[in-house]
Amino acid sequence: MDMVERYIAAVKRELPSRKRDDIGRELEANIMDKIEALEAQHGQLNEAQVSELLISMGHPRSVAHEFCPPKPLVSVELMPIYLNTLYMVLGILFVISSLEVATRWLSGTEMTLLLYMKALASHFLNAGYFAFTWVTIGFIVMTRDNKKQSPAATCAWSPAKLLPAVNGWQHIRLQDIFTDLATTLFLALVIWYPILRPGPGIESIFNAQVWTVLLWFTPVIAIAVMSSLWQLRTRLWTPRLLMINIGVSSAFLAMALWMMLNTPILRISETTWEGAISAVNIERCVFVVVLFVAGIALYEIIRDGRRLLKLR
Repeated sequence: MDMVERYIAAVKRELPSRKRDDIGRELEANIMDKIEALEAQHGQLNEAQVSELLISMGHPRSVAHEFCPPKPLVSVELMPIYLNTLYMVLGILFVISSLEVATRWLSGTEMTLLLYMKALASHFLNAGYFAFTWVTIGFIVMTRDNKKQSPAATCAWSPAKLLPAVNGWQHIRLQDIFTDLATTLFLALVIWYPILRPGPGIESIFNAQVWTVLLWFTPVIAIAVMSSLWQLRTRLWTPRLLMINIGVSSAFLAMALWMMLNTPILRISETTWEGAISAVNIERCVFVVVLFVAGIALYEIIRDGRRLLKLR
């Protein structure tokens, strides 16, 4: 039975040293019982039949994991909290990275759209690697701490306080919240940067009329930011949140339509781009972006209106 001994030895190599002998004896007894049962039916087994029996039991590593399952880095109980924390931290870092790169661009750093996206990805990934490492290490320590209590035992809750959620669409995804938050904060930074960081050569990229209207539009952006923070707290669409979102989307739709009717939108000249691209083409691209924003706002108005009717 040299094949059986080699199989048991292979299983034992995958086990912790303190459990190898006990599990090895149990596994050997189990295999011998199966061999004896087969020999009682078919007579003496040859090596091919013994090999077939061992193959049916599974790979030595799989058998070892059945006897002694490996401990995960983060326990099953902590995994939902770990993922939620990781998404929250990465979302906040994405917002911070967007504002940081936008500040560099507005301060006069020359960059095309491709360079802007590259700088944003580089800044976010560098911060994300660091955050992912330390959040994971923190939860590994919590998993290894034998004195920790179960999350269910440390979190007091009441079924009566749970929010009603009949429809699956009522759950708000974190990536949607942080995308909206980054977009609105970026827009606020673009509008207010010439005022917050005045200096020679620092002026708004919008023409005077559009910039003035956008400054008066700032309260709507502030409401959008507060709405995103509220969504981050509740993570559930309620009638009140839907009404706020419809109001904000309607304001953005009206602003986008007004900007499309009052061109030019940007303060640009042919000499600014040194002939690389004409001012007409730049204005046309901006017009398309504003049209896209108007389409998204209109879609959200219709979507949230239908959802509000369903909830009522």
